[in-house]
This record gives sequence, structure tokens and C-alpha cells, in this order.
Amino acid sequence: MNSLDLIKNDIEQNNDSSVYLLYGEDDFLIREALKILKGSFLAEDPSGSSIELLSGKEASVDIIVEAANTASFFSRRLVIVDDIQYFNSSRSKKETEEKKDKLANAADDEGQDTILLQEYCKNPNPASCLVLISEKANKGRKLYKAIVKCGKVIEFAYPKRYQEWQVRVVEAVKSRGKTIKPVDASFLIDWVGHYTGIINQEISKLVLYVGDKKEIKRDDIAQVCVPMAETTIFAMVDAIASGFPGEAIKKLREVLEQEYYLKVLSMIVRQIRLILAACLIRAKGGSVEQLMEIAGVRSPFEANKIFRQASSFTPQKLIVAMEDCLKTEVAMKSSGGDPNFLLEIMVIKFCSK
Repeated sequence: MNSLDLIKNDIEQNNDSSVYLLYGEDDFLIREALKILKGSFLAEDPSGSSIELLSGKEASVDIIVEAANTASFFSRRLVIVDDIQYFNSSRSKKETEEKKDKLANAADDEGQDTILLQEYCKNPNPASCLVLISEKANKGRKLYKAIVKCGKVIEFAYPKRYQEWQVRVVEAVKSRGKTIKPVDASFLIDWVGHYTGIINQEISKLVLYVGDKKEIKRDDIAQVCVPMAETTIFAMVDAIASGFPGEAIKKLREVLEQEYYLKVLSMIVRQIRLILAACLIRAKGGSVEQLMEIAGVRSPFEANKIFRQASSFTPQKLIVAMEDCLKTEVAMKSSGGDPNFLLEIMVIKFCSK
């Protein structure tokens, strides 16, 4: 059962928790989960007065607890605290030991704010559903453990393997009454990017486009969906690695039709930096996971593609490419030459080195 199905199952069985912690990088699915929860509470009170939205950055813990404890005469209450900050930081073992030596009680260990929420979790209001949303969740924190005891913690993560992305696309298409072959699902992922929200939007467009046809095919995707600029940059770099300057220039021109030339240059620079990092990590026998941690790449799908591309380059070639990027930027800002032409010259040099 996936993360979204856990929420759906709770609602269907009338067994939603008093406290939820929803976290992870897949913000689209988190928002979908909130829609399901809101729909359940709106069914009880269509006015929406039983639903309260709070900012985790702005609302104090006193306000959060007070909102969760507030009684409602007509229905249960849903209190959503977005972007709560208490789960994002962690301490090293040394810092924790030093803290234990200095503090007289556990309240100071994670801050008074988290203690108040921990106390609420010991006896949550049964007439309320408190939903805390965070990008990360430090499982070592006492507040995390308190929520596990009284409620539910659900992670919304991007798929870690390519096959999982395929399955997600096939299932999303199936849920809309259509079919798509795995190979065409892969093409859609490569075409529009590996972001759940964007993929779902494009699937909705494709369903409308194919009309009465049962199956969504590759040609439909190419006709309706606009490739993401980042996807085109990936394809351009692949063409460079394969020694096809003509194809690389073609991809460059495609992305220049979508984005401002300085943004395109910054995207190329980012890609070269990531590939360089992957080259160095590969040389030391490192892994994709290390690349994600060191370079800050959030998507396993993107990290695997970068790791693959790195096998076609040497660090020396990438360093020269970075120097060419700098020279191109200076020329763009000082010479008054045609930016698109300067970028094409840069890409041709990259192909020839």
C-alpha cells in the first residue's frame, strides 16, 4: 500500500488518526493527501469552518495546541500545520552528550516548543485531527517518537528506482481509464521530467487528447507534452558525450526556445558541475547515494542519470568545459554578441575537446 492509499484507507474505514506527520520530497502527493483529508471533513461540515490552516514558520506552538484542543459543536476539527520546523535539524552524538551533561531535564533537550507538542501527543483531542507537514523527519527526535505512539507518520518519497516510476505512471494512466505500455511510460518520464505533479498534469492532458482511444502512445506524448528544459539539457549532454555536435546544437536550440539564454547557461553549468562531482565520486568507488548526499540531488532518478553520464567524461574535460562556460558568460555580458550564437560555439567546443 502506497502513502496516499494509507490516508484513503483511514478515511474509508473511519479510522483517521488524531495526529499525522506527513513528510517527504513529493510535495504533490502530500497535497493530494490533504485534499482527501479536507474532503472527509467537508463532508461533515460543508461550511469549512472545521478546517484550520496554520503556518509552521509563523504559528507558535501555543497557537497550534490551542487550535487542536478547540472544541467544535457540529463536527470534528482538522488542523493543518504546514512547513513545521521541529523535525528538520539533528544533533551529532558529541553535541547530544554535551547537552545531557549540561541540562537538568528533558524539556531543554529539544526545546520547550517540542515538549508542549509531546505533551499534547500524550492526550490528543479525539475530536480533532492535527496534521503536521515537514520536508524531513528526524526519527531520533522525541517528538517524532511521540507522534508514532499516538498517531501515524507517513513518508511521501519519490520512487528510488526507474521501474517504480514506470509503475507509478502506468497506474496513474489506468486510474483515468486509459492504458500505456511501460516503454511509453518511460518515454513520458524522460520527456516531461521526474516530478509527480508535472507527470500527473501531463497525463490529464493526454487523456483529453486521445479522446475515445484506449491507449496513450509515444506519438501522443510528443504531440501534446512540452519537454522540460532540464530534460532537453540532459539529451544535449548525451549527444555531446556520444560525439554528435549536430544533435547537441539541435537540443540547445530547443531549450533556447523555452528559456532565457542566461538561464540556459546556468542549467548547463549546473549539469557540468553535477557530472564532475559524479566523476570524482565514481573514481573513488562511490555510489549514487553519495552523489545525492554530497551534491544535494534530491531525486534518485536524476542522480542515476547523472551518474551514468559521468562515465562518458573525464574530470579534465569537465573542468575545461566549466572554463568555457565562464568565458561565454563574460562574452555575453560584455561583447554584445548574439547570446545564442555564443552558446552554440561553446557547445561545439565542448564536443570537440
